[in-house]
Amino acid sequence: MFVPTSTFSGHLDALAARRPEASLLIDQDQRISATQLRAQSRALAAGLARIGVRPGHRVAVWLPNCAAWVESFLACAHLGAVVLAVNTRFRALEVADILGRGQADWLVFWPGFKGIDFQGILDGVDPAQLTRLQGVVALTGADEATPAAVPGIPVHRYADLLAADTPPPAPHGNAGVLCFTTSGTTSKPKFVMHDQQTLLRHGAAVAQAFGYDDDSCVLASAPFCGAFGFATLVGGLAQGVPVVCAPVFNAAESAQAVARHAVTHTYANNEALVGMMQAAPPGAFASARLFGFASFTPALDNMLDLAREAGVPLTGLYGSSELIALVAGQPRDPADGDVSARHQPGGTLIYPDARVRARDPESGQVLPHGQSGEIEILSPSLMQGYLDNPEATRHAVTDDGYFKTGDLGYTLTPRQFVFQTRMGDSLRLSGFLVNPVEIEQVVETLPGVRACQVVGATRQGKIVPYAFVLLHEGATADPDGWTAACKAAMAGFKAPAGFTVLDAFPSVESANSVKIQKHRLRDMADAMLSDPSPPPAP
Repeated sequence: MFVPTSTFSGHLDALAARRPEASLLIDQDQRISATQLRAQSRALAAGLARIGVRPGHRVAVWLPNCAAWVESFLACAHLGAVVLAVNTRFRALEVADILGRGQADWLVFWPGFKGIDFQGILDGVDPAQLTRLQGVVALTGADEATPAAVPGIPVHRYADLLAADTPPPAPHGNAGVLCFTTSGTTSKPKFVMHDQQTLLRHGAAVAQAFGYDDDSCVLASAPFCGAFGFATLVGGLAQGVPVVCAPVFNAAESAQAVARHAVTHTYANNEALVGMMQAAPPGAFASARLFGFASFTPALDNMLDLAREAGVPLTGLYGSSELIALVAGQPRDPADGDVSARHQPGGTLIYPDARVRARDPESGQVLPHGQSGEIEILSPSLMQGYLDNPEATRHAVTDDGYFKTGDLGYTLTPRQFVFQTRMGDSLRLSGFLVNPVEIEQVVETLPGVRACQVVGATRQGKIVPYAFVLLHEGATADPDGWTAACKAAMAGFKAPAGFTVLDAFPSVESANSVKIQKHRLRDMADAMLSDPSPPPAP
């Protein structure tokens, strides 16, 4: 394993010296070598320093997956600036929150990008959230006009910064360098700060745990702005192997990229992987050594069958913004853990000295293996803390250093576990802690039901399950029949107290997926059960 240094600048120097012509990025089929990436990122660092970017400044990088994202990150790391990773799916209110509450000093964006109206979204941002901005960097082509971007704020062309003829300042030492934002499905997102050394060490651990060598090639299926996509990127950078990226994920194009570049590894949510396998011609994934997945999308039960047909080795994954993604992967070798859990979310922690435990949320007792509770993880990949929020940081970590994940699951060994659901989504029914997925899977077998989400609702002071369903085209609702079928298949206390048909589940965009807002479903379910009149016909 190629062990990185404590800073990205030092690591890039070592990569360029070790394998100068080795590809580190493949950006829309253009290969970028270690030498080229080093030169580009240093030139950008010099340009950013010339316009006033200083150590500790906060630079909002609002770009899709592309070479400019990586160059911007590496340039900021060299200067000691902090990257606020802005999700490209965000719109005006969310961007305003990141720029304002994150106290961004600088913004890097791509106004002419064809997939997203970045400038239009920026025009909708409340000017009060932009008062700290010192300047904007616009990624524009040679034939494109430089946009006004933000009234009264100077705009600098990315290409002009790259053309700076002054050397960059000396590299900054290890410090906080990257802030992910949490998904914010129930509250405003928090800013999760990681330092350079932790990120590089995590990349090296990912490369070792998932079997990278100098012939590996990694496909970045998730955006770099999120922990999932960045972990994919930093694993490739740590090992010095190419990372294939494209500004917008497209399942068919990604499948073609796997075949064209002999991709060995990729990590994606299950919906993305299913789309890729459905779009791929026979033999397209012959180079695949390991594809990891996170289960974000309900009602996808054909992924394993598709993987067998395509010859794709799959394994379940786990990660978070606070611990970084790919912190655990289900084992493929019995020496690494219980391989029967391979296709479940969670995994064996990739650090030999990392530990996991489950704690009963009511009694506070650490539970034996196999019993569900809140997962707590001790890992070297733990964040520095939540930016500007020391109180939240204290509450997130136990006295002995374990991160309180807020996830429901159970342990198999001191290093392996199975993730079940978010703790806020788990149900305490008749004294038992129940994973709603267990109920959802039964409901999704019922006639006419395409997908289901189950939440806990209050009826006469007691928590009961309530089901929201999406129907197949042309199907009709049958609440009485569904209830009878559920009572026949499960313990009575697990049978939903009611069913409501929706056109779509309420959701919020995150860097990794579309996440269902269960708190809104809980509010709807409480309203249904508090109203004695029957719900309107769907």
